Formats: sequence, structure tokens, C-alpha cells
Amino acid sequence: MTTSTLQGPAPTKPTPRPKPFKAQGLAYSVVRGPNDAGAWYWRARGPDGAVAWTGWASRDELLRTYRVVEPAPQQRFETVKDLLTAWLDARANDPQLSPNSHRSYTFRVHNLIDAVGPDPVESLGNETIDRVHAALLGRGLSPKSVQLHQRALVCATRWAAEEELLAPRALSVPRRRAQAPAVLPHTPTEAEAATVIAALTGEDRLAVSILAATGARLAEVTELRRSAIDLRGGWLHLDGKTGPRKFPLSPELRALLTPYADGTDVRLFTGKGRSTPSRIYSRLVATCARLGQTVFSPHGLRRMIVNRVLRSGMDIKTAAELMGHSPCVMLSHYRRVTQEDRAAGVAKAGLGEALVVPTSPAGAGHKSRHKR
Repeated sequence: MTTSTLQGPAPTKPTPRPKPFKAQGLAYSVVRGPNDAGAWYWRARGPDGAVAWTGWASRDELLRTYRVVEPAPQQRFETVKDLLTAWLDARANDPQLSPNSHRSYTFRVHNLIDAVGPDPVESLGNETIDRVHAALLGRGLSPKSVQLHQRALVCATRWAAEEELLAPRALSVPRRRAQAPAVLPHTPTEAEAATVIAALTGEDRLAVSILAATGARLAEVTELRRSAIDLRGGWLHLDGKTGPRKFPLSPELRALLTPYADGTDVRLFTGKGRSTPSRIYSRLVATCARLGQTVFSPHGLRRMIVNRVLRSGMDIKTAAELMGHSPCVMLSHYRRVTQEDRAAGVAKAGLGEALVVPTSPAGAGHKSRHKR
């Protein structure tokens, strides 16, 4: 016996609400609808706001009745940068947008401008979306972050079309197959880290310098206050997801932080919230790419420090407490063993000594117990 499942018709998309218009001194706008015939219920108001007419009709019927010719949208942007800047300014005046959301939009707009800002706005299309994807992936952004940037560009384009500042165009963000989170696997050498630090400026240089000297988490560094620098005791007080800890000030780290050690509760970095970590991460990745060297992240610097302290012979428990992790997590996620590490371990342990055949002293031989 076979059974069949009856399926109803596929749901249809709702008809978009018609835009209001003006004709013969009256302002027409939709009140409700559509009805079964596809018509909308309109209300027309005069200059004084009084209702002059109501009735059912389609927008095209009313436009033809009053011979209203709608002007084509006037394009007011020359480049994609102009479009994105205007959209961001409009978002700043949106009372429903939280400050954190506006900071996120600002971050995405700046990256989009760096990627495709100089492009003429006439060329804006799905090819631009693809170019954004390639450019931002090349700068080390995760696929999820790249997709959010692409959606921001689509939202800016739709906003401009709705405001009649740009001719409508179809843009879409392609759906990509789910994949494992992108991780920048490269662990830099001290020389690579020094090269990138020398190319940075201002707060970005200070933050990456602290990361390269301590191996601290990025959030631990960006949340530092000047009172955390204890020159007398010789500590830098860090506070992260595993709790507070003290990191010894090396001579280089002391020299770097001394100008900021005034004992006040002022933030070491002026940015607030998630904008500062995002900015430093992006500048670090972009600087690596600009210098033509393998891109690494703040976590790459953390791995660099873990490798260095363990290669120095520091015991695992001390190293784990220094980094603010358990020994298991530190060894599983941060330690990177190289062929040189293996070779050095074999040499230090003296492996192979059991294969050396002991030799007899010179002149020694078998002595008989019997006297002649």
C-alpha cells in the first residue's frame, strides 16, 4: 500500500508596498491592501494635510490617470567610496542603531574602501562582490567576516536605490559551503615579528610590541590601563579569560612601557569596545601582506612566545602559568614542534648511547688464576 503526501502550492512572496507620489498638489500614499484584484487602498492629502480622496487602484493606474512622469534616479556618486561614505553617514543618524553596530559598520566600510573604494560606481555589480571576497581573504579576514563585509556593500547599494540616489541593480552575496573556521597557522620568528613592528606606527606598534614581548592575548593587551604597569615590583598585570596574572618585565618591555607608567587608571589604548582589537588585528595582517611576508595573527605571536620559553628549558608548569593556560591547553594549541626541536631533543637526551660498544683498557687481558 502506498501513501502520498499532498503538498499545497509554494508560498508566494508578498507584493511590495507601492511608493507614495505627488500629483496635482496632492500627496498619494497606500493605506492598506492589496485586495484580490491586486489593487491598493490609497489616500490623497492636500497641502494642509486634509484628506481629499480615497479609493482602490494600482499605482500604475493612478500614474496614468494623472499623467505623472517619474524622473529617473539621479546618480550622485562617482565612486564606490562615495556611496559607502554616504551610507555610513546615514547610519550615524539612525536612532535605532546601537553604537556597537555603528562601530562594526565603520570597520567594514573602511575595509571595503581599501578593497574597492576607487572603483566607479557604474561598475558596481556581482563582480565587485567577488573582488571584495578575494581581496579581504587575502588580508587574512575569516570567510564569515568577509561575508559580513559583502552584505554591508549590498545594504549600502539598496539604501542608495531606495533613496533614489542610485539606479537599482541586483547584487547578491553568494552562499558558500560551510567550512572550518579560518586560522592563520604561521608562527613567526622573532626577526619576522621585528620587521612588522618596525613598519607599524602609533598605538598599533605599541600593542603588537607588547604582544611580541609577552605572548598575551590581544584582548588582555587592549584592555590594559596604565596602573597595570608596576615598575617598582617589575610586573605587568594582565587580566584575561583565565583570571589575573603577573608577567615579569624584561628590560626591553620595561623600556617600552616606562613612558606610560604614571599610575593612573587611564586606558593604555584610546579605543573602546571591540573596535580596538579588530583594528590592531587588521593592521597587523595588512602590514604582513604589504611587506610580502607570510601573514600571522596575534595568536601567532602567542605561539612564538610559548615555543621560545619551552625551548629555553622552562618547566611546563611555570610556562603555562606565565601564559595564563593549563599545561594541556598550552601544549595542545600553542606549542609548535619543528624538526630542529626534534633534533635538539635527541642530542640533548643523548639518545643512541646504548649502541656504543664499550672498549677494554689498553694492555688489559685475561689473567689466569693458575701459577706456573
